[in-house]
Amino acid sequence: MIVLDGMPGAGKSTLLHQLQTALPHHLLVFPEAQPPENGSSNTETARFLLGEARDRIDTARHLARTRPGMGVASDRCHIGVLAYRYALAATGRAPYSDFEQALALCHDLDLIGPHPDLTTLVLLTDPDTSISRRSAYAHDERYTLWFDLGFLTAYRHFLDNLPVWLPVGTFTTLDVTDTSGWPKLLGALPPRLFRRLPPQEALTGDQSSETV
Repeated sequence: MIVLDGMPGAGKSTLLHQLQTALPHHLLVFPEAQPPENGSSNTETARFLLGEARDRIDTARHLARTRPGMGVASDRCHIGVLAYRYALAATGRAPYSDFEQALALCHDLDLIGPHPDLTTLVLLTDPDTSISRRSAYAHDERYTLWFDLGFLTAYRHFLDNLPVWLPVGTFTTLDVTDTSGWPKLLGALPPRLFRRLPPQEALTGDQSSETV
């Protein structure tokens, strides 16, 4: 399974959409998981989202056995859940214990890895670029936090320091602040999938349509 995580506005959803369009019969894409709408606590929400991440790994392994020609990709994973809770704590919006509990749950669910059949790519961009790429959503109250510069700076700080919390080798970070980073990103995809793709230029378009 391929997982794309990282900064909002880095182009995760855009790239996955392009991959699915290029490989309609060979790739199943899981969209970004959404928290429950029942007003759950931060801890319950984290448990729900991390459980979803675990289910995606299990589904990918099942498909590898039953449909070996089908690839699986996921928009975000446990890294995004951790980054969000770290940023909440770093900006005083939640206790640091919420982040610690989420990290412990990642270990309990065996999300930390390593998983040889999992390729996790963490896409980076700076907070100002993240905001400018998503300017069309700036007035949507649902995304207010994602336009807070302090929150995004803390979110990026977590991603820059992933080896503090996660084993080196379980993820690859790539800076895609400008389009020069995209060929390197495509080269980081699993070779089996990459051989199925059309020429690179067909998948290196504008990432400005990325939301959050």
